[in-house]
Amino acid sequence: MAWHPTWNEPTDDRPRRRFMADRGGMMPPGVKVILLLTVGVFLADGFTNGALSRFGALTVTDVLHLQVWRLVTYMFLHGGIGHIFWNMFIFWMIGNMLERQLGTKQFLTMYFAAGILGGVFEVGFNVVMHYEHGPIMTRGGPISFLDIPAVGASAAVAGVLVGFATLNPRAIFLLFFFLPIEARWLALVYMVVETRHIVFGLQTGWTDNVAHAAHVGGGLLGFVWMKWGYRIAAALRRGSRARDDGGGSFLRQGDGRDQGELDRILDKIHREGVGSLTTREKMFLQEMGGKFRDRF
Repeated sequence: MAWHPTWNEPTDDRPRRRFMADRGGMMPPGVKVILLLTVGVFLADGFTNGALSRFGALTVTDVLHLQVWRLVTYMFLHGGIGHIFWNMFIFWMIGNMLERQLGTKQFLTMYFAAGILGGVFEVGFNVVMHYEHGPIMTRGGPISFLDIPAVGASAAVAGVLVGFATLNPRAIFLLFFFLPIEARWLALVYMVVETRHIVFGLQTGWTDNVAHAAHVGGGLLGFVWMKWGYRIAAALRRGSRARDDGGGSFLRQGDGRDQGELDRILDKIHREGVGSLTTREKMFLQEMGGKFRDRF
């Protein structure tokens, strides 16, 4: 499956344009680092006959033995060429856009948080499956759900997908290169399908060797982060700066109208996406960014 993103600007007279057409051709640093690390770990794991997978794959048993680093390391491991290709292709495609909107630090924070929460969801799911349905039969014999390893960046990538759709709900993807679909509907369908797999597994004990619970956990993190998480982080940073310099926000006293307009625009972005902004609103954000840099 391939997605081709376009950028929807319903308030402009200009026709829709491809989102990345005016975003520059350079890959942002966060996306580049994740791609290089993930591909590098995949190759190294192959050259070492799976030694890195034995050290870093996520299982309930290992987490119960306090090997909590596996909640991070499992993201860099993959089960085959197809697994890593599709994860990294989707990550590159959407991550390029999202990192440019969030900035590298916030983007990477959300990426790892989504992967970690996805891992927690997968651990919880396997615990429930273990106690409700017992071991699963494999070609090599029965294996406990507590010992089934999870690998892959899918949970983190799900966070990127749902996060992007939350921030840009009306952005258009061309599914399979020809079927247009808004980001919000793509993310919703994805989450519904993944949740359905979880419910079916809990009811029947059947599993298809895909970490659906991890996908749902990562997607939920992406949604929550875009709705509330980054605002909380920004408020904490503003509060810290206010304590340092005696100010109340990054705008100087007397700029209350500007602060109110800024809050209104940020709310609009969260409701309708960046593409809903008018030219005047975009210019206002650029002006406020200049004030922020001048002060700090």
